[in-house]
Amino acid sequence: MSFYIGILALVLGAFYFWRSARHRTLVISARERAEANGGLPEIDSFWTSMGLSFMPFFLFYGAFTSLLLIGGYFLTDLKQYLSLFDLFGLLTLIVAYTGWILIRTLYNKLGLDLSGS
Repeated sequence: MSFYIGILALVLGAFYFWRSARHRTLVISARERAEANGGLPEIDSFWTSMGLSFMPFFLFYGAFTSLLLIGGYFLTDLKQYLSLFDLFGLLTLIVAYTGWILIRTLYNKLGLDLSGS
């Protein structure tokens, strides 16, 4: 089983994709329920602007980490330890984690009840 790192990274990446999609749908439905019950709660604009100001750093994190991983794979002897499938799995994990951070930032749950109906 030489692809165990790639398989584990793909499973974790799929988990992060699922969690970000689930969080997005929960926040959207909570916003719709809040509007139906009399409007969205007032939230200090500092918290929302602080989250949005960090978004370029999150994108830079994903791009820089991917670049380091690809460069390390092709410029060093990392090919002896990882296959291309492992590299693909790790890149998928990095992209999924970066997307999870961005979704959690864009779809903020401050002041919302995510417990359901």
